[in-house]
Amino acid sequence: MDSIIFQGNVIGMLAYIVSAMLLFSWIIKDVEQKLVERKLYVACGLGVVLGTGSDIIMILGGINGYSENTGYASKILVSPIILFIFLFIGVNRKTFKEENGASYYSAGLGLFYGGAGEFWKLLVAEEVHNLSTFDYFIISAFGFSTVLFLGGAAMWISYGIKRGEGARIASRFTILYLILAFLNALALEEIHYGIYETVIVPLISLLGFFVISLAVFTSKDWIRKKTINPESDNPIRDP
Repeated sequence: MDSIIFQGNVIGMLAYIVSAMLLFSWIIKDVEQKLVERKLYVACGLGVVLGTGSDIIMILGGINGYSENTGYASKILVSPIILFIFLFIGVNRKTFKEENGASYYSAGLGLFYGGAGEFWKLLVAEEVHNLSTFDYFIISAFGFSTVLFLGGAAMWISYGIKRGEGARIASRFTILYLILAFLNALALEEIHYGIYETVIVPLISLLGFFVISLAVFTSKDWIRKKTINPESDNPIRDP
């Protein structure tokens, strides 16, 4: 486990990619046979590609970096915009948005989008900082919460697109994620730089982040029902 890349791959796979796969499998378990298999693969694959692309832009631009003068201001103010621009592009593809089961495909795209982005963030954190076991826990838990949040947000955006309000809902989630990015920044300032000199700050920040993310994700049942067209020739009904 001395290799940074090896550590990042193992922890990232377990915390993000495997979690996204298990959550998506659970969401579609009752309707999988009624969905188009090719589009399921495309949704998940596109999520990984877009998640990687958006994070590379943020890494190259130094958006998620820390500054002595401004702290994590760019992470808080800019990263939500980039994150949801790419997510909206993915969910708004004609391949998914016109399908009767649009919310299911969007869920997979959002989960893997979040998983891919957080995977790269973990690798960068390992490269830049010496992480303790507690640091790994905090970063991985924030990453998992982000996966939950983006999975739920993608379903909401899909619902909005069906009603012609996709951009409006995406912008609202951008503002909400700005608050979550602030909570994440508080935790990172403590575990990387010891600014607050107490573990209570990252733990409380993590709790708030997780509760909001879980609330967004657990709204999936209502969203999926709203995005299903009962008059379709091949309706997909929630259990």
